[in-house]
Amino acid sequence: MTHTLDYLFVYGTLRSDSDSANYHRLIAPEFTLISRATLPGRLYLITDYPGLLRAKNDSEYVVGELYAFSGGESRLTALDEYEECAAHSPQPHLYTRTRESVSLPDGSVYSAWVYFYNLPVAEDSLIRSGDFLDPF
Repeated sequence: MTHTLDYLFVYGTLRSDSDSANYHRLIAPEFTLISRATLPGRLYLITDYPGLLRAKNDSEYVVGELYAFSGGESRLTALDEYEECAAHSPQPHLYTRTRESVSLPDGSVYSAWVYFYNLPVAEDSLIRSGDFLDPF
């Protein structure tokens, strides 16, 4: 039985260039890095991790990485738990997972799973660069 590829966009502590152990535990074993990528959105510093909200205008983008994986949504179970949006996670969920269009530097567009922050944010915690690892 063959599985078609699916895609995941990450923008914070799960990026390969993050110094977080979470990348090595949750991403590296299951997912293959495709490219740096962008997604329309606004990024906020929550504590020591970012929260993604939808863009308010066409000029707002978040920088991250696109990963490929096979095996369907079941491969996202550990990530749903990590992002506190699994079915058994406390309500309201910290994040919600949806499919969004993600752009690569070459202009190609992929439909990828993305985790959006689901709680209120302080407007003064906006990461203006849209890049959690290069916030200025």
